[in-house]
Amino acid sequence: MSALDRSVHVPDRPYMKRFFSSPAFGMVQRLVLALGGGYVLSASFVMLVGWGLAQLGMARGEAVVLSMMVGFLVFLGLILWAFAERTLVRLWVVFGGGSLVGIGLVQLVSASFAATP
Repeated sequence: MSALDRSVHVPDRPYMKRFFSSPAFGMVQRLVLALGGGYVLSASFVMLVGWGLAQLGMARGEAVVLSMMVGFLVFLGLILWAFAERTLVRLWVVFGGGSLVGIGLVQLVSASFAATP
């Protein structure tokens, strides 16, 4: 009898199946996405808009304050959308992909901003 012929008995864990298929797990995912992903997206939005307004000639302090005020509204909108959206897959794609793109753009802009005198 070879090692491939012997099957390893994996105990059935119905509590795990129950947890991952329960509505509570979906709500936990929405909560994590709304708070964590919404924060990262709105923070990168604030940084990019503040930088863009400063590049357009607005005073740096005013650009930061204006972008932060708009960023709070963006964060609120993302939280509301996270609980209004029907599919979790779309939330994961938008929040995950948007966060990666936002962080990448912030890194790109900060690198180019540090290079200019």
